[in-house]
Amino acid sequence: MGRSSRSQAEQNRARIVAAATGLFRRRGVAAVSIADIMAAAGMTQGGFYKHFPSKDALAAEACTTAFARSEEAWKEAARQEDDGGKDALRDLVTYYFAPKPPEKTCPMIALGQDAATGEADQPLREAYREGARRLFEAFGAAAETNAATALPRERVVLLFAAMVGANLLARAAGGASWVEDMQEIVRRSVDM
Repeated sequence: MGRSSRSQAEQNRARIVAAATGLFRRRGVAAVSIADIMAAAGMTQGGFYKHFPSKDALAAEACTTAFARSEEAWKEAARQEDDGGKDALRDLVTYYFAPKPPEKTCPMIALGQDAATGEADQPLREAYREGARRLFEAFGAAAETNAATALPRERVVLLFAAMVGANLLARAAGGASWVEDMQEIVRRSVDM
């Protein structure tokens, strides 16, 4: 393969991963076909297998990509104001609860059901487990940015679980006032 052909193949693969990442986050892995992905990437379905051995392989790569993008966004949100650990964590929680387009939905929520229904050694499940771990670490790092206000680990774990749970409920219950109250309580809990 020539240099331009290799470069074009890499670009095509990246387009497929980008299209799949958005579609999977929006609709879930099971609800998206290879034809859907390739159409969204502006390519023919027949070209899929030149880049991926299976939809499962693509799902794992798309999951890894989604988590990497979220981790980067979380770290950026926590850096918005470098004025203390609680502010960094509060900024991250506020960012997390902010409305986002469906293709930017938290991968823990968007891909959780697909990862949960797979076998323990399924590539998607492994990518999900690693991505969720990395997001938890990013959350913990935001909580520790100021040693004077760093939260105990148990509180960090509880806040992380509450944040993700409240976001799941917000997505499923769609703007219910009791869910908005829950999100506000999680935000305020950062300062307690």
